[in-house]
Amino acid sequence: MRAAPTLRRVGLVVSGTLVAAALVATAAVGEQWTQRWTAADEVAVAAATRQVEVRPPTSVAVCPRPVRLPAGSDVGDDQFGAAPVESRSAVAAAVEGAAGTPLLARLDGTRARGITAGPAVDVLSEQVRGVRVLRAEPRAGAPLRVAAALAGSTAAGDLRGLAAASCRAPATDHWLVGGGSEVGRTALLTVQNPSVEPAAVSLEVYGPNGPVSIGGQGAFTVAPGEQEVLRLDSLAPEQRRLAVHVRAAGARVTASWQTQGIDGLVPTGVDLLEPGDSPARVMVASGVVGRGEAPDAPQAAALWLLAPDGRPGVARVSVYGPEGRVTLRGAEVVDLAVGAVTSVPLGGLEPGTYTVVVDADVPVVGAARFALPGEQPEDSVVDGTPYDVAWNAGRSLPAGPVDAGQVGLPAVAQGATVVLSAVPADRSPDVDPSGVVPVRLRGVAADGSLTGEEQVEVPVGGTVEVPADDVAAEVAVVVDPASSDDGAAPAARVVWSVRLTASDGTGTDGSLVATLDPTASAETDGLEEVRRVDVP
Repeated sequence: MRAAPTLRRVGLVVSGTLVAAALVATAAVGEQWTQRWTAADEVAVAAATRQVEVRPPTSVAVCPRPVRLPAGSDVGDDQFGAAPVESRSAVAAAVEGAAGTPLLARLDGTRARGITAGPAVDVLSEQVRGVRVLRAEPRAGAPLRVAAALAGSTAAGDLRGLAAASCRAPATDHWLVGGGSEVGRTALLTVQNPSVEPAAVSLEVYGPNGPVSIGGQGAFTVAPGEQEVLRLDSLAPEQRRLAVHVRAAGARVTASWQTQGIDGLVPTGVDLLEPGDSPARVMVASGVVGRGEAPDAPQAAALWLLAPDGRPGVARVSVYGPEGRVTLRGAEVVDLAVGAVTSVPLGGLEPGTYTVVVDADVPVVGAARFALPGEQPEDSVVDGTPYDVAWNAGRSLPAGPVDAGQVGLPAVAQGATVVLSAVPADRSPDVDPSGVVPVRLRGVAADGSLTGEEQVEVPVGGTVEVPADDVAAEVAVVVDPASSDDGAAPAARVVWSVRLTASDGTGTDGSLVATLDPTASAETDGLEEVRRVDVP
């Protein structure tokens, strides 16, 4: 697996007491000083620099809050109850390259215990009821590969569906797009603080008509080892489309979003939304399923986009599927209003799995959604077709040829499929992409062994699917670059995701659905460069 670039920091050992004054003086004459800086000066500084060993920072992956009904919503008799069956939630984790035993604990750090050591990978797969945090110590000079995910499955009731999200590292900035707050839909935003310091959190909310004012309720504090759950359908009601920007100061946090819908008494899907990448001019959503429905069908696939940076823009949308590029008639060029969540219909696509790429002249964030129909139980007294929904967060294209990484496979899912697409560098409509990008798939078994390696040729401008069973993946699946036979590397970037499916017990296999995005590897050399600076 391709590791992330080596992390290296430069520290300064400063003598003297007038540091602030020296900084001001340097700023005042910075331009002159820069002009006088020579190659000889660089050599002298390098000679005075030495490396010291440092302990690499602990890797932290916080899993989302398991799905649950909002407080007060479980009412009704046995026939019409909102929660006639219990939700089952599970976590799957695989860690390779850790120094010592990775620990799984509650959000506040209590009940920490080591996960099972395997011959190649440390693994865990178990049902949970609360939030779990995975911590691993990196080994200097070796890549640390952490795959962890949570999924919850509910066979009937308002929460009918499969909801899943990867466990993520805390950060100070999160963008989440998806869901809504109209009647019949709920949106529960959870902000978690796994650190030992309090986090001051602020929210910015966007709807289809632009920014939504939420007053003082958009600022709050999350105590160490705690989480805050906010009902966005109360803070920002009657919004057909929603996006939220979560910012934190004082401590890094994680954020996730439970979206749930119901049409009368018929469930229309539940999912856990993951944060996407920060605003960028290129955005990709992997693993969108088309069913051939009409573009204006209520449950048709759709892409949501937001341009938050203060000026309108234009986006070009490209769609790549099993047979190559697909023309998205009437929606290939989209106008973006400032701060408004814009919907781009993806209905009408032939049955299959697609990757959606956005090229915009302003930075954008976004997500894509699709839904799968199910059946009512034979003894149901409610008419109508239930649906389950899956959201795919918008990501940036990887820097290298393949988005190397790993995904955990929670046990409540009954099936898993890896969806890979090679996005061409030139996405002009009149260019016909060609070539393939080879990738290597591996599975992680329940005993921690690496199993079933397979090389897959991903067509440039196309999408290919590989069942996780093909590589005997039980706890996680891993994707790496692979060597090409002809040595020629096409101008393309491979993106991928995992589609999870489960049954609701009515005989319709795979009618419950969710998607997971990979987490990247990281590496540190365990060294820090330090030099002495004398300040008068």
